[in-house]
Amino acid sequence: MRWHRVRPLDSTQKQQRVRHDITLLQRHYWLTGVLTKRPTYQAVLPVPFSCSPLPLPVCGQAALNTRIVGGQNTSVGSWPWQASLYWNGFHMCEGSLINSMWVLTAAHCFSSVHLGQQNQENVNPSHIILHPLYNSQTHDNDIALLKLNAAVNFTNYIQPICLADNGSTFYSGTETWVTGWGDVSLNVSPRSPVTLQEVQTPVVGNGICSCLYEMVNITITDNMICAGLLQGGKGSCQGDSGGPLVAQQGSVWIQAGVASFGCVETNYPEVFTRVSYYEDWINFTIHFTSSLPKTPQ
Repeated sequence: MRWHRVRPLDSTQKQQRVRHDITLLQRHYWLTGVLTKRPTYQAVLPVPFSCSPLPLPVCGQAALNTRIVGGQNTSVGSWPWQASLYWNGFHMCEGSLINSMWVLTAAHCFSSVHLGQQNQENVNPSHIILHPLYNSQTHDNDIALLKLNAAVNFTNYIQPICLADNGSTFYSGTETWVTGWGDVSLNVSPRSPVTLQEVQTPVVGNGICSCLYEMVNITITDNMICAGLLQGGKGSCQGDSGGPLVAQQGSVWIQAGVASFGCVETNYPEVFTRVSYYEDWINFTIHFTSSLPKTPQ
């Protein structure tokens, strides 16, 4: 098994310049409302969703997925959109490939990226874009995009995930899946298992989730979606931040959330950034960033 690495921007100055350019464009969008929307993937599904900009590959397909319900090792190629973010050679966070050029993750996660398995080429990121309203204290708008410097080649081991659009609803009790290389037990070593882990977990309604987190003075906003077992024991944990929360509609997998905070504690479900609320921002960022020059390496 071999992973390929995507190296980060090599200076804080470069990152700040890119973020400044994007912020100016975002302000223009908020003032004018001008946005060329990426196409919506047309499918008859209970939960509508949208996918990648043209050229539009098949998304949300996991041909090698042979999962079994419960927390466990995954089969090779089961979750082909999964990305591992590294810092100084160590796994720190997760991400998801949403098309051949872009990785979706949490705003507090940035570093090197590993995608897929077997005979992959190296690719460098050219832009790192945090949501301009991300608040590290409240965890609100904990979402970010990483643009690769070159398109990845799709294989059975590397495929994009479909994204839930802004009309999507994931009701309480909807079965979802969380995947990652993060901690397999709270406050217990070793962390970062070699094999990608998976667990099935139900959506917890925002009303219940909000009441639970009020006890620790954390506000659950409409921008968030909660999932997990109230008795704890299974779910996302440290190192899984930025990873996808996905649900299956027929044969298609759809990303509902981006792991933000929480770690399988009793009465505290894991909290994810609600992807459907950021459809316009994702479309906007991808559209306008395509016109920016690549950051010099």
